[in-house]
Amino acid sequence: MMIAFFAVFLFGCNEERLPGGELTKVSLSIGAEFGQINTDFMVIYEDEESLDLFQHAISTAVKNEGVVDMASPEYDLQVVDTAGNKYGYHLWLGENGQSSVLMNTKDTHTIYTISKDYIEALIALVQL
Repeated sequence: MMIAFFAVFLFGCNEERLPGGELTKVSLSIGAEFGQINTDFMVIYEDEESLDLFQHAISTAVKNEGVVDMASPEYDLQVVDTAGNKYGYHLWLGENGQSSVLMNTKDTHTIYTISKDYIEALIALVQL
C-alpha cells in the first residue's frame, strides 16, 4: 500500500510540471514575482493554432540540471487544460535563435529550456 501511495505521489508531482490534457486557454501577463502569477493578463489565447504552439513548446521543454539563478520573469503564463486544471509558468523569451526558458511557479528551483524551433512563433504571439 505504501508503494502505491508513493507511485501516486510521484505521478502527481510529475503532472504539476506540464498540463495533462490539451490546452483550452493560455493567459499572458507581464512577470511579477517568483512563485506567483500576475493575473492582470494582457492577452488570452483560445484559438487552436496558438494553443497548439504553447502545448508543443511546453511539452517539449527540456529540464535543466543544476542551480537556478534567474532574473525576474519577463512574462507569466496561466495555462488551463481540458480538465480545467490551471498551471502557472514564468517565461523568459530570448530573441530568435536564442534560448528561452520556462519555470513552473510551484518549482522555482528548476528551469526548462524551450526548443529553438518554437521561439520565432512564440515571439510573434507574445510581443504585442
